[in-house]
Amino acid sequence: MAETAYCVKCKAKSEMKDAQEVKMKNGRPAMKGTCVKCGTGMYKILPSKK
Repeated sequence: MAETAYCVKCKAKSEMKDAQEVKMKNGRPAMKGTCVKCGTGMYKILPSKK
């Protein structure tokens, strides 16, 4: 499953390459990867799991 997120440089939603789930300092989950079109770093905050 390819994760999609908003790319600030492309100004459009794009797929993430090398996406990995990380945890932010406040404990919320997020996805971190790079844009397949331009190579810019992308970050997507995920809903917290209850």
